[in-house]
Amino acid sequence: MCNATNKTRLHSFVAATAAFLSLSACGDKDADAAGRLVAQAQASLDRGDYDSAFIYLDSLSAAYPRHIEAGRRGLALRPRAIEGRTNQEIIELQCYLQAHQATADSLIRLFTATQPSEYVFEGYYMANDAPKNFRERNTAVARLTPSGEFYIISSLAGRTTQHTAISLTADGRTATSGHVPFDPESMLSRESVRFSAEKADTIGSFACSIDHLVSSATLKFIGGKKTQSATLSAKEIHAIADTYRLSRSLSAISSTSKRLEQLKAKLQLARDQQARQSE
Repeated sequence: MCNATNKTRLHSFVAATAAFLSLSACGDKDADAAGRLVAQAQASLDRGDYDSAFIYLDSLSAAYPRHIEAGRRGLALRPRAIEGRTNQEIIELQCYLQAHQATADSLIRLFTATQPSEYVFEGYYMANDAPKNFRERNTAVARLTPSGEFYIISSLAGRTTQHTAISLTADGRTATSGHVPFDPESMLSRESVRFSAEKADTIGSFACSIDHLVSSATLKFIGGKKTQSATLSAKEIHAIADTYRLSRSLSAISSTSKRLEQLKAKLQLARDQQARQSE
């Protein structure tokens, strides 16, 4: 349904543009030509072709600004065009929202939530496939904040490497995180770096691209005094990939929901304008 709407809108745009160019080419700038644009806009509205209606109305304003009567009639049609196109956009975004909601619902069941406590400053979600004893291993795990933000925590024995970034290599390709300054004041006995969504996005995206395609990947702790390596299993890669997928869906749900609220306000404004015109 959503794809069909987009194709229809594209075809309508081409047809309406061609019609306007045809009128302009004739050089007919009298009231009859302006009236024909109003009539074409009206016809487009009647068949639900709101993009074409906007093209005719915009063309009317640009080509015949001095034709007051035609301009008044065109102005009266604009709220209806806004209402129709806004409704179309709402439908398309609802399709998009439903798809991401379905993805999020299927993934969230594969995660465990940890609530804030005396020992946990910030709650988080972690994939069930992620290693539970990651603090005792040389590895990297992905988490989600309660708001759905993706981040990665690295864990490396000792404090001599002083890594500031990580890289992941598999299938002849490599992805590298952003760099985070090493904290020499940390009292931890192991190196542990938190890579925010901005720094870890490349790793999450790469994990998705190799998920289910490789049996392992090489994790490197880089950017410090030396480089150390570890191996991530397919299960660990899958945990990072699912965490990234869930974060992307939650982000899309949030931004789309906000946009829908804006469109609903816009829709109400257009309806209010039409109501005032009919008074």
